[in-house]
Amino acid sequence: MKIGDIVSRKKYHQDIIFEVIDIQENICYLRGIEYRLIADSEIEDVHLPQEKCLKGSVLHLDGDPSYLKMCMKKYQEYGIRAYGYYFKEEEFASKITNLLKKHNPHLLVITGHDALKKNGHKRNSQDYLHSLDFVEAIKKAREYQPDKDALVIFAGACQSYYELLVASGANFASSPSRKNIHALDPVIITTQIASTNIKEYVDLEKVIEKTSFKQLGVGGIDTRGVARNLYPR
Repeated sequence: MKIGDIVSRKKYHQDIIFEVIDIQENICYLRGIEYRLIADSEIEDVHLPQEKCLKGSVLHLDGDPSYLKMCMKKYQEYGIRAYGYYFKEEEFASKITNLLKKHNPHLLVITGHDALKKNGHKRNSQDYLHSLDFVEAIKKAREYQPDKDALVIFAGACQSYYELLVASGANFASSPSRKNIHALDPVIITTQIASTNIKEYVDLEKVIEKTSFKQLGVGGIDTRGVARNLYPR
């Protein structure tokens, strides 16, 4: 354990990611990565992620260059290998197959901007700004890799048609209650899957509880982790 390490706390079920900013005697002083939070913890309670665990890689397509930059920074902080591309949402479907072939990722994020149009009906796909663009991109990705554990997909943005995205092949999607989501919610979901061992299923409730609006903003299906242990280390 050293200053600068990225850690979590066992006592709180590793719910928040911290940076170690100081160590004095048996106490670690911590600063939140995502939250404005300063904490201290006994060193025995601090969890340092296992070294030489082969985490999954992410291909991230985003319809907003500023949010893409923010997300790529977070992937780097979490030690996740990620490839980010900005395209307009209507371009996703035409770009996705070649990018999947190029990077062969374990996880795919398809996000950007979306909205349920004013006076629109939540069950009418034509009443969404970009949900159908996400659907077409998901379908192209599933043509390339139909196995939902071999390619884990997060799709959607603020107010997206959640049920349709899941039915089209996404493992996780927004937004069950048509709420807005945080720009980093896809990162929160994918980094946890990327860091979970392939022998285990992720705990859906715990994973989704870490997002901004919890089950109101994001939902999903049973999904395996994609990380693999390396032996000998």
